[in-house]
Amino acid sequence: MEDSQAYAKLLEDRLDARRERLDRSDLPRLKESFKLFQSAFQGIQQVLYKKGIIHDDPYKYDLKISEVTTPPEGPFTESEKIDQISMRASQLDSYLDFLNNYYQFSTEFLTMGRIKRLLGLTRYFNFTQFSETSTSQNTRALAELAGMVKKGTDQLSSGLIAESLGQLDRITRDILAMLKELTAYHRERYKLEVRQLVMPGLGLDQTFVITHREDALRQVKRKFVEVAGERPFYAELVEELLLEDFSSDGQSLRDAVLKRFEKVEEKKAERSLEKSFKSVILDGARLLSGAGYPLEDALAKLSENSTLLESRNQSMGAKLRRMLKKLFSPESKGIFYEIEYIDPVTSQRRSESLDFGRFIDETGKRARLLSSLIQRTGPTYKRMESMPEDQAYKFLERNVEELQKTLRTLAALDEFFKGEALPEDKGRIRSVKSELTTIKGAVIKANQKKHEYVAQCEEREQMRRLGIRDLTQ
Repeated sequence: MEDSQAYAKLLEDRLDARRERLDRSDLPRLKESFKLFQSAFQGIQQVLYKKGIIHDDPYKYDLKISEVTTPPEGPFTESEKIDQISMRASQLDSYLDFLNNYYQFSTEFLTMGRIKRLLGLTRYFNFTQFSETSTSQNTRALAELAGMVKKGTDQLSSGLIAESLGQLDRITRDILAMLKELTAYHRERYKLEVRQLVMPGLGLDQTFVITHREDALRQVKRKFVEVAGERPFYAELVEELLLEDFSSDGQSLRDAVLKRFEKVEEKKAERSLEKSFKSVILDGARLLSGAGYPLEDALAKLSENSTLLESRNQSMGAKLRRMLKKLFSPESKGIFYEIEYIDPVTSQRRSESLDFGRFIDETGKRARLLSSLIQRTGPTYKRMESMPEDQAYKFLERNVEELQKTLRTLAALDEFFKGEALPEDKGRIRSVKSELTTIKGAVIKANQKKHEYVAQCEEREQMRRLGIRDLTQ
């Protein structure tokens, strides 16, 4: 018993050190990996949606999420494949969004039950063995749809799919490795708590445990229920504990556990105050690229609405307004719409005469620019990588601000077309609500990266003013 107590004390000390390391460095990396996972997955989604291979999930906004879980995994027929993958991919993205925005990445919060859910989410589509012959119907179906793009003539879309899949393969392996480490910690922490709370009052001896293992296990479970209440009882882990404490191989088993959680003296890496935070800016640009395809789709829908409105707008008043505009502004050849929006600064409703054609052209260029940032090996992303840090930041800042203005205009146009359409055309006016939601999400995430970069630069500048030339971490 004294040996067991000494072992428990030593193990507790090492587990405490491991928990500190997990919370300080490993779990922040896990959180970042899940964000990258979602970004890469959205890259595939956007290409498939843009190509018309999958479609919007009509029930996306009906999904109420209070905990991470996996979307449906049941079988489906070939005729249901498009609908099922559209819905399942949409739900996976929603669960990833909940995970990245509401989960706490700490050892206390990420219990074994939650780790199991994260594993299910990560493996929902098997990106480490992604093929059209996969034994997983979900993976096989998504691979077939992605293959339709890869086998096509659109080299950009094919490259985006290939790059996203490569990232998902690598990120998935990183996530699984980190979850494995976290699981190992929780398994040993659970066994340690059983040793401390349950075992002292049982009086089990080595002979009884070896010859009557099932009886010993039942005694442990009975006592566990008394002291641990509704906490789950893991028979597999208790059996490991009994072997470690009572079997002839116990010492070697304990040594293996202690070795796995051996304290490692982490080298304090020097971090120069001149360290570049450019990676944060690049992450922001990648997140902003998620607005590219939905922005193009929104412009296409609004253009259709404009065509419908202009084809019906042949009243005498409309003709007179066009004639006067041509008479007094001969250089103006575009279509102008009087739109209204709420000024975010004054909170007052304002109106604006919008040159619709110019807006479509300029915003279309921005959408294509953002879409090109998805591909890390593409010329646009490479050009941004080669920019000086301050220029890269200005690029991110400018595009975030421009997209915020664009969102305001898109929403105003959406309301304008709905209000101006003739009663018989109301059903033909196409809403851009879903695109606005996606674009807004990309802007919010990119803006967070922008603020993160500014905060890091301010910290660096503060240290410089204090005369500290190097920081250690």
